[in-house]
Amino acid sequence: MRIFGERTLNPLVWYVNRHSIAKAMFIGTFWGILPVPFHSVFIILTILWFEVNLPIGLCMAWLTNPFTVVPILYLGFWFGSKIYHVHMINKDMLLGVLHQIINWLKNFGHGHIDFSLAKILVSGLVIEAILFAIIFYFATHLLWRWVVIKNWKARSKHQKEEVI
Repeated sequence: MRIFGERTLNPLVWYVNRHSIAKAMFIGTFWGILPVPFHSVFIILTILWFEVNLPIGLCMAWLTNPFTVVPILYLGFWFGSKIYHVHMINKDMLLGVLHQIINWLKNFGHGHIDFSLAKILVSGLVIEAILFAIIFYFATHLLWRWVVIKNWKARSKHQKEEVI
């Protein structure tokens, strides 16, 4: 955190309220779903830019982990295949891409790799990241309001019981 300087000491990035938490959920979910290297750095930079809750945003970086990476990639490819109107990946297509990558590695970077699958996957992952970020943003607002209303009702009921 030291490399980000004094901005990490800003009280707004540690403040807990509904809006700060919801925006941090959006930012963390968006960058957490995208399989980019060092996505935590992108989360921190974006959070410092918008001055929202830093710990929550960083926790969302753990969305991509060994247990969730396959469903995230599968759903990203599914979205991408719908955008570009192609069929989902099959065994022959996967083996062909694997063969291209192996030949490219054997020839020390010389050769051809078809990046059309990467285009489909990246497009789908961006759509998936935006979609889930929006869902988590609104779910945070709804859950927060539900808990507050539930606590108000419980407090009101408790106060009425004390009066009686």
